[in-house]
Amino acid sequence: MAHSISKRPFDSFAEANGSEASSKKPRAGSAKLLDKIRVLPIETTQLLLDQICQEYPKLAARVQDTYAVHLAKTAAQAPVNFDHYSKECWYTLNKRYARLRPSQQFEIVGDIMWELSEAREEIMGKAGEGTRFETRRNALEVLRKICKSVMLCDEQQIRHELMKDGMVLAKFAESMEELARGVTTVERERYKEESLYEKLVELQRECESIDMEGLADVYAVFEEDSGEEEDGEEGNEEDEDPEDRVVQPIIPATKRTKVFLVGELS
Repeated sequence: MAHSISKRPFDSFAEANGSEASSKKPRAGSAKLLDKIRVLPIETTQLLLDQICQEYPKLAARVQDTYAVHLAKTAAQAPVNFDHYSKECWYTLNKRYARLRPSQQFEIVGDIMWELSEAREEIMGKAGEGTRFETRRNALEVLRKICKSVMLCDEQQIRHELMKDGMVLAKFAESMEELARGVTTVERERYKEESLYEKLVELQRECESIDMEGLADVYAVFEEDSGEEEDGEEGNEEDEDPEDRVVQPIIPATKRTKVFLVGELS
């Protein structure tokens, strides 16, 4: 006896059993709202979410839980090592075209610029927001090494063209500033404690300020932290009760060491 196949839709069975269909499409209004949210600037979205969380504690708790999960996931990631980019760029700058005549080296400078820019973009793509401090620190270090390789390139024709162009190193400076601002004040202090900031400052000794625009902006990010600490100390002194202050002898103020660009010193 042949079995008859029911043409009754699945949704009717689900409704009869008191359950909903397995696939639910989002409401049209919700989809339209999501499209509008995506258009908003990220700063506006963040500010709006903060205001909503202040009004609705349950939503704030969900944000806290999501943040805790994000931190745990980030901490579980292994730091990315970018050293191979530094080695490849050094080889390109100093060895790959060493046997070419200066005129021939001049013709391939465009290829070298492309390779350096490609390496920088790949590094930044792997050290963006959401990556752990060690990854961003490694990225900043390798970008510094590549810049130094350009400045100390043995092939004078290649070095001359890259330094004269200025755009390649300027882009590296922008990326280094982005990485520096992407970590916290405590992490920048850790970067200094590991003696890596000293190496970063050494770059200014290998070039004129016009050769790498934006390098001073990288240093300024770290100097801002020092300025905030001094402002905090001054604020604490103002909060003290004048009667509790002890008169101290006047000591000549020591001058704070300032990082100068080579162009400023000359």
